[in-house]
Amino acid sequence: MAGLFTRLGFRRARTDRATLVPSGTRVGTWDTPLAVVDSRGTVWPITGERETGWRAEWWVGADDRWYAPAVEAAVRHTRPGVGPVLETRMRVSGGDVVATTWAGQADGSAGPAVVVELANETPVPVAVAVTVQAASGGQIRRLAVDGRRLLADGTPAVVLDRDPGRSALVDASGDLWDEVTGGRAVVGSPDPIRCRIGSAAGALIVPLPHRTAFRFAVPAGDLIDNPSAVLPSAERVAAGWVNRLEGAATVDLPDGIDTHRGLVDLLLAEPSAAAVVELARWGFAEEAAHRLVTGLPDIGSADAGAKHLQAAAMLWTLTRNPALFAGAGIDALEHIVRAGGDDADARRAVADLADLFEALGDHTAAHDARAHSGSTSTRKAAAGATSTGDGGPAAELRNLAERLVHPSADGLDLLVAVPDSWLGQPIEVHGLATPRGRLGLAVRWHGERPALLWELEPHPLPRPGMDAVVLRVPSLDRAFSTTEPSGEALLAAPAGWVPSGVAPPDEGGSFN
Repeated sequence: MAGLFTRLGFRRARTDRATLVPSGTRVGTWDTPLAVVDSRGTVWPITGERETGWRAEWWVGADDRWYAPAVEAAVRHTRPGVGPVLETRMRVSGGDVVATTWAGQADGSAGPAVVVELANETPVPVAVAVTVQAASGGQIRRLAVDGRRLLADGTPAVVLDRDPGRSALVDASGDLWDEVTGGRAVVGSPDPIRCRIGSAAGALIVPLPHRTAFRFAVPAGDLIDNPSAVLPSAERVAAGWVNRLEGAATVDLPDGIDTHRGLVDLLLAEPSAAAVVELARWGFAEEAAHRLVTGLPDIGSADAGAKHLQAAAMLWTLTRNPALFAGAGIDALEHIVRAGGDDADARRAVADLADLFEALGDHTAAHDARAHSGSTSTRKAAAGATSTGDGGPAAELRNLAERLVHPSADGLDLLVAVPDSWLGQPIEVHGLATPRGRLGLAVRWHGERPALLWELEPHPLPRPGMDAVVLRVPSLDRAFSTTEPSGEALLAAPAGWVPSGVAPPDEGGSFN
């Protein structure tokens, strides 16, 4: 990396593809999103970084009529737990048909798949049509039934766990809803169809007796086996996500914010510089480094380059762990620095990386970084480079973290934005990464006075010459400060706050 700072430059901006995936919850395996599931239970497979070519739906035929979740009023969609396991309920004939949707890795070499389990909780038998149709902007030119599978352009689109009773295929001249609800689906496998304009659609129909369930899969690979036999259950997947979050930072706040759910969404979100920062901040430093090195899209604009450079600087600032950048990370750093620009923010970020280059043994790069930074304050960079301009779960986690702790010139300000609803309520934070180390804190109340407990675990490689860290709690007690890395203290009562049930003092009375 020696001398790399004399070769700073930009690439031409890249034209992004149109985003065809609708809003909803991403489901996938660990950090690999497979599909978006919308609020009506429709599965939109992610065939590219931001694209889907088709969608999988389920329709229910009862004794009175056919029901489609996309248009019915009585549909409820929930996410019961932390992991991306979703439940969609549709009212049908005096009961519910319930779709539980999740993603898992199949046994053997079949690859991952999205799984939908449909349970008939109505008092009557129903028929279920599993449908495949082109998404807006997508195309299906060829469609064929292959036993339990529906093949779209030669690729398995859906795979049932049993043989269908009937099937229906239509091209642009037909209407799949009319074909299914009009009773024109055929027994067995119809002839494959071709549609030049890409509007082929099809359905596999199975009977579903009262109080029974069946599954179908939306595979990412060439799934041939029975989905119920080779793919994990919803309970196993939900437990796996909980286990994966064991090392993550945790919070227990009065308003019930679920950061673990946000972290799951972040792991399955599109790659971004903001995701790198928040994964590192909330306990996924190795995952953050992996995304920085290999998971981020090619840097194609000055703005993207600046964000990636700030993300690299914040990853180092929050962890001070050079092992995260070893190996392939060294080459990635050179690429990121060269694309990061040469404005004041870029110089601050480069200056923050100087100690990293030193730790990696590249003394020339470290010297260049310090020289390139000029008179820029690295502490200012550490305090101000937390935002990399993203929305979604990354922004939500960042906003919460900045309410809990914010770097100051000489340390950390804790609980910088405590709303009135938090006063008098217990607060806990564990394992949150900060520029000064991993932080844990708790607040307990003794009447109107908060008791603060804190523990700051310093970085393995603290910044050279860094003074003792000063901790303050400006929103609760402006007079309090400490340089002890751990301890507890009874703070003064927050100004102007009166605990519930306690009358304010008479302004004309005496305090004696």
